[in-house]
Amino acid sequence: MNQQQRDHQTAVTWIEGEIDNLIRDLGKANASAAATSAVTLAFLLRAISDDEHRHYRARIDQIYASYNASLKQGAVA
Repeated sequence: MNQQQRDHQTAVTWIEGEIDNLIRDLGKANASAAATSAVTLAFLLRAISDDEHRHYRARIDQIYASYNASLKQGAVA
């Protein structure tokens, strides 16, 4: 594995860990800050591609959309 591949694997592992933390911390202030920062930094350092950047941003957005929908459903019940 070359350096670029190691950097990519490190970035993906870091991002996945921060997304796991985001899921655990949903509902708390700034829950997505670390995950969003990890995605942005990995992208700026060119450790992840444009497509991966969009994928992770969409994943974070989807986590929040699901969370917000569950809150609305809870309020209705």
